[in-house]
Amino acid sequence: MKIHCLGAGQEVGRSCFLIETDQRALFDYGLKIFSKHGKSKTNMVPVPFQGRIDAMFLSHAHLDHSGYVPELYTRPPFHWFATPPTLDISSMLWADSLKIMGEDAPYLDRHINRAENNFTPLNYEQTLSLGDTDYTFHDAGHILGSASIRATHKQKNLLYSGDFKEEDTRMHKGAIIPEDVDYLILESTYSNRDHPNRQELEDTLIHKIEETLDGGGSVLLPAFAVGRTQELIAILHAHLRGIPIFVDGMGKAVTRIYQNNDNYIRDPKSFGEATGKAIFVESPSDRRDATNEPSVIISTAGMMEGGPALSYLQNLNPRSRLIFTGYNVPGTNGCRILNENKVIIDGYELEVSVPAEYLDFSAHVGRSGLIEFVKKTNPEKIILNHGDNTIAFAEELRGMGFDAVAPKNGDSIEL
Repeated sequence: MKIHCLGAGQEVGRSCFLIETDQRALFDYGLKIFSKHGKSKTNMVPVPFQGRIDAMFLSHAHLDHSGYVPELYTRPPFHWFATPPTLDISSMLWADSLKIMGEDAPYLDRHINRAENNFTPLNYEQTLSLGDTDYTFHDAGHILGSASIRATHKQKNLLYSGDFKEEDTRMHKGAIIPEDVDYLILESTYSNRDHPNRQELEDTLIHKIEETLDGGGSVLLPAFAVGRTQELIAILHAHLRGIPIFVDGMGKAVTRIYQNNDNYIRDPKSFGEATGKAIFVESPSDRRDATNEPSVIISTAGMMEGGPALSYLQNLNPRSRLIFTGYNVPGTNGCRILNENKVIIDGYELEVSVPAEYLDFSAHVGRSGLIEFVKKTNPEKIILNHGDNTIAFAEELRGMGFDAVAPKNGDSIEL
């Protein structure tokens, strides 16, 4: 086996590995996500590769893993594999990205169509044989349809973790941890810290919401359309009754994909009840209702870079509150609000008068979970990716007796 790190080496974003056995397979093909207000938009795409590709396996639909896939279909096509909901969500995100990128887009509508036509579904624990290599998906517990990918060749196997969550959340069961792993490509986004206790975090969120509503304000929850919007709907349903919960932005369409793929979520019955009671914003009058009375508003975009969340922000009354539940990339409006109480809208920098804070509802594993994952899988070699702290984490794992490396983009490793 030979692996080539084409993205997410010593960084977060543009995830991509080329795995060579008797087959040449890409694992993920993502974009690096930047703030639209940021200065640098270089190094957004994976390192170019040479030679044929026999297949591509996509771990999940987030753009830092899936966003460059249509570009593959500007050239001779080949089959790619993912779980069914990963295709549904990816197609939506690709079309939206195409609109946002405009003339700078590296692909066109026809390339999205070509990618969709060359898709083959692969379910959890289903094994696909290509030549002398077997490929299997395991539930990664990250978002709808997310998977870790196992490649087995000549009685040796490699596990690509993808993004994963080891503990149960409202929407998903924790990741499946396979045994007998020889080589491990491990995401390490949060290798330097743990996340807060999930139950305590939910209790804090609900307390802040109730406190704000009692004071006559509304709570705006800027949320990623994929995963976080649905998790928040489920959390609020579990704790609040009789409170108007509005859902707006792309998260509405993604929620419908969740509803249509409820065999991939933890508690379909409860989620069906939660979505049945939520108010999905469909008109300007719905949007006015959301801020005319004390309510909770879940709206894209999660980093306040666009979407209806910016409109809600401008219409909140002074007793309201803004709560972020996801990471905000430096340079984004979300980061600016949290650190400077300012936001850029239509090129103008404005003061944000309502209080804003961040609660860490990450869908990634934390430091302790990463170490536990390594101990349980006990691989011969660990290749770290998808993190800003991979060099230090590799050194730490070596101190624990593991053979760990942190390749940079463009590096190749013979296994």
